[in-house]
Amino acid sequence: MVTPQTWGPPSSEEVPAPYVGVPDFLLAQETGALPDTIVVDHGKAYLSQRTRAVCHRLGINIQPAIPHKPTDKPTIERFFRTLRQQLLEHLAAYKGPDIYSRGKSIEDQAFYYVPELEAILREWVGIYHHTPHQGLSDPLLPKVELSPAEMFARGMATAGLLRLPASDDLRMEFLDVAWRSIQHYGVEIDGRRYDGPGLNLHRGTRSPYGGAHASKWPIMIDRDDVRTVYFQDPDTRTWHDLEWEHAPGLDAPLSAEAAAYTRKLSQSADRHVDAGAALDDLLDRYSKGAVTNRREKNLARRLATVSGTDRAAPAADDPSGVIDLVARLEHRRNKAQVTDDLDVFEQFWAEHPDQGAFEVFDE
Repeated sequence: MVTPQTWGPPSSEEVPAPYVGVPDFLLAQETGALPDTIVVDHGKAYLSQRTRAVCHRLGINIQPAIPHKPTDKPTIERFFRTLRQQLLEHLAAYKGPDIYSRGKSIEDQAFYYVPELEAILREWVGIYHHTPHQGLSDPLLPKVELSPAEMFARGMATAGLLRLPASDDLRMEFLDVAWRSIQHYGVEIDGRRYDGPGLNLHRGTRSPYGGAHASKWPIMIDRDDVRTVYFQDPDTRTWHDLEWEHAPGLDAPLSAEAAAYTRKLSQSADRHVDAGAALDDLLDRYSKGAVTNRREKNLARRLATVSGTDRAAPAADDPSGVIDLVARLEHRRNKAQVTDDLDVFEQFWAEHPDQGAFEVFDE
């Protein structure tokens, strides 16, 4: 919602398709109005402490809908119904909203991986936006059915653009906050020490913040990658990166859960354990079906989907394992690539250095 996105294969020859969610040009200005209230159901993700904390920092009220009353949020409920009837019901292995809506032996049918299903949903949304709907019409042209894209364009022409904040700093408000004191070595979070030049003017000082965290400083943490945390200088309002002391030895994102796992190994071995090597060992044991602990198995599944890590395919007898579809497609694409004559010559010379060079004649 706050970051313009693109999707599609990361190829230099193909331009990624545009993001089919909120249009990019709605996020053009850094000033604007945030929503006053959001209506949510009673799902844990919407009423979690993190969601409530972010909305509190941004000045957004959360209004839970009345249980079992879909009319409190009719627009999104109607869209979900359309999505189910026009797309999901026609996919293989569709389970339906209840057991009476399922087919026979649904478990034996083919299924989709998450990247596949996401691509299908995005393509369908792109088609949906350009399909005429009976419920969309202009009062001056009541018999003309318009598509959501056409109706949106008419609304834009009539009322103008909706300006939403798109500052680079806004994404920091969605991170977790850890209140810490700034020591001479930096800050310590869950046993990890972070430091950076942005702390130089505030080492050993008390923060101007009061309340439950008086005299401490807010440090923003991305729980999916704890190699770096972020500190905002209260005087200049500039954000500074604080790097973990062991981050240079990692070449992939390290989640808070993975960091806690390696810390536990370090405590049991009474020595520092290389995080990257420990996680690679966990993935290797998981690929061989040797991981029996439920926490370690869940961690290995999540690690297998992190971009940049060495992904290990799960054991054949583990039906709930994660297989990185994107990596496999990229491997097949590279494997199927045909080299030209120049590459063939260079490869021959590399394999036969004692042979004479070829002489190529132009016709």
